[in-house]
Amino acid sequence: MSLTDIKNRNFQSPLNFEFRVDRLTDFNFFVQKINIPTLNIGTANMATPFVNLPMLGDHAQFGELTVEFKLDEGMRGWYEIFSWMQAISFPERQSQYGDLVLGKTKNLDGKVKPTYTTRSVGDIYGQGILTINSSANNPLVAITFVDIHPISLSEAIFDTTNTEVAYVSCSVGFKYDYYTVEKIG
Repeated sequence: MSLTDIKNRNFQSPLNFEFRVDRLTDFNFFVQKINIPTLNIGTANMATPFVNLPMLGDHAQFGELTVEFKLDEGMRGWYEIFSWMQAISFPERQSQYGDLVLGKTKNLDGKVKPTYTTRSVGDIYGQGILTINSSANNPLVAITFVDIHPISLSEAIFDTTNTEVAYVSCSVGFKYDYYTVEKIG
């Protein structure tokens, strides 16, 4: 390959992306940072009289997806993740998990709202899609996270000692079965 074979010489901007989780409606708009998780394939060593030779592994290990987001003034995006995690772990009563399976969650006002998901009712997981855009903000690549679910929600720090307004942000860690990469543009 020569330098003249390269068709696009633009660098990827870290600003041109969109991340959506089908189970979350208020959270998606406030996403600030996201990582494309690591992908590791283990190796097995084959012993020889002289040196151990690394052999290809056959199991993919996907790293954690970490998303940083700003808190909206009503904390609705944060609460969506909190209530999803709470329903998975049902710390107060078993019906919390049952409501999740039935596709019912409560918003901050205490009203039951249906959970919008591309999956069938009874599925506690979601689908996450990270769309990477070009410098002209056209979609180029879609990374789909299959059966995504939150596993950690960071602290939210409120601080009155700041001299300037620093809006509150949090991060959420997701696990998933695997991810796929598809060229869309």
